[in-house]
Amino acid sequence: MMSILFTACVTSTPKKSISRKSRQKVCLERLDTADANKRILEYRKMEEAEFPDEQFMDPASYCEYTDSMGCTISITKTVNGYVTTKQKKNSLFGEYRYYFLNGNLKESGEYYFQDFHCGIWRAYDEKGNLLKETDMDKPYKKYSWQNILAFAKERNINLYDDQTTVDRYVDESNIPHWYITWKDKTEVYFHLVTIDARNGDVIEDDIAYGKK
Repeated sequence: MMSILFTACVTSTPKKSISRKSRQKVCLERLDTADANKRILEYRKMEEAEFPDEQFMDPASYCEYTDSMGCTISITKTVNGYVTTKQKKNSLFGEYRYYFLNGNLKESGEYYFQDFHCGIWRAYDEKGNLLKETDMDKPYKKYSWQNILAFAKERNINLYDDQTTVDRYVDESNIPHWYITWKDKTEVYFHLVTIDARNGDVIEDDIAYGKK
């Protein structure tokens, strides 16, 4: 339902600042929960008006809108907090935020196509103290996203095609891999490629017939 967008898009989402207290990073970013709840209720009213024959049994918990900069913002309310995403049209990346019910930031990071986490992900407690910082790109430094872009260009892969997937993982032997699938221009079969992210070696290059 949502477009895939770059995180370079600047919006009017809550500003974040980091202060130091006893050498502890404290995140002051907050979600305006009153505004979020209002938008969620308005979105439900819009859905009810658009689909008058539909019975909405569950409480309103989701909304989506486009901000002044053209970014698509989504808000999902859960029993534990709020999840927001920020996406820009024609981007392969998006921003993710998870807030406590009190509006304080719980987790932040970036994602690719909602398939894998990338960049620096941070986790906070309810007071905004930084608990953990994880570099999701670290295992893939030797064969990075820029290498994937070059590989896609070489193989003529359209990364924006909804039949194309790019994923990455670390196996049980602690070896990082990239996994790419895309549909051949003949529309008959799919290419399936696995790349060793330690050195860029293609360790699997197969085809599969049938629907994805």
